[in-house]
Amino acid sequence: MLLTIDSRKRIPLGKVLLDTDVTLFDAKVDDSGRIILEPMRAVPEREAWLYQNPKALDSVMMGLKDSTEGRVKTYISKEK
Repeated sequence: MLLTIDSRKRIPLGKVLLDTDVTLFDAKVDDSGRIILEPMRAVPEREAWLYQNPKALDSVMMGLKDSTEGRVKTYISKEK
């Protein structure tokens, strides 16, 4: 599909992105001049550490899977 750049150097992507709800992209120009748009999702800074720590992320993912599959226990704190 050929897209035309307007006078303000914008490229309309509506026709290309009909079946997606992505609103954030990382844009790069490679060595051959190709423009590459990679769909992204924003992560709050306070949560970014989790995605930078594979062991912690694996643990969270395992816990979510266990919960989804009903492998949970109720914990009652004895503190008052």
